[in-house]
Amino acid sequence: MTISGIPDSLLQQISNSATRPGDAVAVTMMRKALDIQASQATQLIQSVSQSSPDPSSRLGGNIDIRA
Repeated sequence: MTISGIPDSLLQQISNSATRPGDAVAVTMMRKALDIQASQATQLIQSVSQSSPDPSSRLGGNIDIRA
């Protein structure tokens, strides 16, 4: 799964077409930035799932029987 939305095939094509040294550096930096973004997104998703309370622990704990 590509979190960044840029397919790996496109990144490979860009990497293969880089002919000048500056282009190769730019592509390498872009890949590194996308790797960091993917890592941070994964960490964020994991932290959200860990911090959410269990709904069954709160569900049905308070019942109002007055009408």
